Amino acid sequence: MKNLVALSLLLSIAVVSCKKDKTSKDDSTIINTEIVAETQSFQIDSVRVKDSLKIDKNLTLGFESNLLVFPGLKDKALLDSIYAPKQIRLTDYSKANLSEDIHKKKTVYYDEQKASLKEYSPEFAQNWFNNGDMKLFSKDNDFLTVQYTGDGYTGGAHGYYYENYKVFDLKNNKSVQLSNVVSNTDSSLWKNILMDNFLKNDLEKGQAEMILVKDIPLNDNFYFDKEFLYFLYNQYEITAYAAGTVLIKIPLSDIKPLLTEEFIQRQGL
Repeated sequence: MKNLVALSLLLSIAVVSCKKDKTSKDDSTIINTEIVAETQSFQIDSVRVKDSLKIDKNLTLGFESNLLVFPGLKDKALLDSIYAPKQIRLTDYSKANLSEDIHKKKTVYYDEQKASLKEYSPEFAQNWFNNGDMKLFSKDNDFLTVQYTGDGYTGGAHGYYYENYKVFDLKNNKSVQLSNVVSNTDSSLWKNILMDNFLKNDLEKGQAEMILVKDIPLNDNFYFDKEFLYFLYNQYEITAYAAGTVLIKIPLSDIKPLLTEEFIQRQGL
């Protein structure tokens, strides 16, 4: 699924890369644009900003953000949902407007960190950073899955990392909620399903040794393919930081009685 369906099905792939070098310390340019056509009618573009700024003798800030652009999607409510995880809400989600928005976010990040130095200044050289990425994870059966990731560091023992997934129904122009997939969310059923599959998936990872909860709850960080329903748990959600992210995959065949009839029919289960 991560390969965006079979590459042999792609009718055309065009990759356009734009790179522009500057000597300025505040070099914030769009350095990559990619157009991927899974079909003739579905295109993806992207805008990326990468920048760094030294604001103190011991502190350098880094900022990097990558956003997808969907030229063929016109439904405003759908686009609002797609960009909501990035805390972006625009009247028009054009490439130019999205680029302007992440430049503004970069400026806000720099200003906030500069202000924090009034109370604290590192005693030794450090690199603080704020990175965010947005990728097309899959597009199949008019379901678009987008992966949102980010990481950063602002001092302390370690940085942070997150990985989130959202599924969008392009046929009905809406985000897919867990209730659209699962008809029965009874925790007494799911706690066993999730724990059993977590342990099955963990045979070689050792994450079970760092689990923090007795029962694993359902969450909204999910996606699916033809065979499995996947739940992703970020650091500290169910395990210690050192365990990293936890991905639990559950065979759809095992939970078919718990799935909605609409989902079963749509996926041909």
